[in-house]
Order: sequence, then C-alpha cells, then structure tokens
Amino acid sequence: MKIGIAGAMTLGLLNLPCELKRSLPIGYSFPMTALLVNALIKRDHEVVAFTTSLGIEDPIVVSDVNFTLCIAPRTPRSGRNLFRVERQVLTDLMRRYPVEILHAHWSYEFAWAALDSRIPTLVTLHDHAWSILRYQFDAYRIMRLIMNYNVLSRSKYLSTNSQYLFSLLGKRDQKKARVIANFYSWELEAQSSEDPNRSNVILSVSNGFGRRKNITTALRAFALIRKKWRDVEYHLVGDGMEMGGPAHEYAVQNEICDGVWFIGKLAFAEVVKKMKQSLIFLHPAREESFGMSVLEAMVLGTPVVAGYQAGNVPFILKGGEVGLLCDVRSAEDIAQAVLRLSEDRKLLESLSMSAMEHARNQYREDVIVPQYEQYYRDILNSELGRERQR
Repeated sequence: MKIGIAGAMTLGLLNLPCELKRSLPIGYSFPMTALLVNALIKRDHEVVAFTTSLGIEDPIVVSDVNFTLCIAPRTPRSGRNLFRVERQVLTDLMRRYPVEILHAHWSYEFAWAALDSRIPTLVTLHDHAWSILRYQFDAYRIMRLIMNYNVLSRSKYLSTNSQYLFSLLGKRDQKKARVIANFYSWELEAQSSEDPNRSNVILSVSNGFGRRKNITTALRAFALIRKKWRDVEYHLVGDGMEMGGPAHEYAVQNEICDGVWFIGKLAFAEVVKKMKQSLIFLHPAREESFGMSVLEAMVLGTPVVAGYQAGNVPFILKGGEVGLLCDVRSAEDIAQAVLRLSEDRKLLESLSMSAMEHARNQYREDVIVPQYEQYYRDILNSELGRERQR
C-alpha cells in the first residue's frame, strides 16, 4: 500500500540517511508516529509522512527509497486561528503527494487537513480533548476542543490508543472506532538486553508542569523519601523540567530542591539511557490516555510506580501486577510506594521481569502494526464498496 502518516513527529528517529537527517528542522518530541513510519517501510509499504516544524518559511520535501517526508511551516501561536495556515499547506502537500489512505494522529490540525484532502482517512486519537481542558483550562485548549469537535463529526474511521480513551468517546464515535494500542520499537527491546548498571535514581519524564502531570506532588513526595533514603536522587526530564523552568521554580519556592536534578529536554536516545540507569520510574500523572513512557520503562526493566486512577496507566500495569500503583494525589502515598520498592529488592526484581514479559507479549511492533494494516485494508474495501454503490 501507499500510506500517508500525518502528525507530530520526532524527525531524528526516522530511518533516513545521515546527510538527509542533518538537513531537517526541529520537528516535535513525539516518537510514536516516526516509529510507525519506520515500521511500515520495513514491511514493504511506500510511505509519505506529513508534519510541521518551527523555524522554516517554506515547505520542505525530502525523499528516500519508498519514503517521502513533507514538512510544512509552523508558526508560533497559530492555535489562535485554528492552525488555518498550517492546515492549508498540509492539505496542499497531501494533494501534491497523494496516497491510497491517510492515517492522521490526534483530532486536531493534522486530521482536519487530512479530511480536507478528501483522501480516505483514519484518525487515531491520542488524548481526550475534554479531559485535557479540565486540567488545563485556557484559550489554547478551548481552540483544541473546537478542532476536536470538527474532526470527530467529519471522521468516518477512528482508532484510539487505549480502551480507556475509547470509553470516553460518545456512542456515535465508538461505533466507528477500534482500539489499537501504541507500540514500542524493536530497537528499544534490543537495548534492554544490555547491562543497565543502575544507580539510586528515581526518574520522571514529563513534558509539561500542569496539574495533570502532577510534578508538584512528586517533588513533595521526594522530599519525604529523601528523609529516609539519603543517597537517592530524583531526576526530572522533559519540557518544563530544566533549571530555571517551572518545576525548578516550584522546588526553590518550597525549599525541596535537595537531591533533585532538573535536567529538562533530552533526545529520545538519551531518555532511554536515563531509564536504563534508573532504579525506579515514577510516573505521577493524574491522567494519561496511554502512558508511552511507562511502556518504555517496562520494556527496559525499570520498575514503575504510578497512579491507580491515572487513565490508561493501571491497564498497562495490569492493575498493579507488573508495577506498583498508589494514590498519586498524595505525596505520602507516593513516598510509601517508592520506599517499599527500594527496600524490597525481591519485589523490585519481580516487577522488573514481569513488566518486561508483559510489554513484549502485548505491545511489540510486530503485534500492533499488523492491526493497523488490517484496518487500512478494511477502510479501502469499505470505500471501494461505497464507490460501487454510487
């Protein structure tokens, strides 16, 4: 098949020659779509990827064997006009580089542009607009909600990355949706076989510092942990986690910086390295539609502490069978869970092994990608049937 993938994309993860990679702009920090592109090419499909990036004024198109990458300019604060300019450029690129089927990620500008192209489109949801707005009530998220409504009302084919997210859809949207989970790349599994050489580090990876990500409670929990476990460090990675960022400012104001490393954004390979070296992965988020960093930690054998009501996270962790669940709204409860894991090395090792096995059985690339391929075929057959009836 000739398949179009539209969405936010970590361009550095695409399997392109080094000379082409060096010429690419910054893109996004979201590995999933790039991993899907690589997997589909590896399975002998021809792929055209559509994304946007800051720092460019005109569209960029690069090509390799069975792969074309189309990058539209993205402007700051473009959410104010519902990404109108970006959508127009993306739609133009989709018409100039046509495919049999478009697979758009998120129910926002990429899906809107794909639907405008009139190419058969599958829209994969990675979040729930109403739930995000509840935690982050601002003008930008209101605009996202409007876009989400437009996309869902026009889409004929949907998928969600978790049963949890599927359950939040209305009955009309559930009828046109399938659940197809996120997956991890085989390269990540290969790295898990290497000696991790772990140190006394608790790691959290969070892109954002809002109430939903709940880093404030995690910082307060670590202050309690540090009183009983003096040689432990807490490493914070992601957007907003850097020195001088909102997480650091909060810790300074509340005098809870002791033992905390404010690292900030890292390349995906560096995040993986940090996970392998950490003793415990703490995921304090109050809500997640999937929980990709949790899955990555599981694959690498780093035991996870997370919330028992945190959206899809308890499902990934099999209700606590392959990870430790606690009340992430409580600093005391988080601290107790982490300390229990640090003091019971048999439990720590058991969770590490069972999480790796569960992740490999359920979320491998070769388990999930064929589900998308089948959905693509079903959509194309459905569209062909519609054409014959006209």
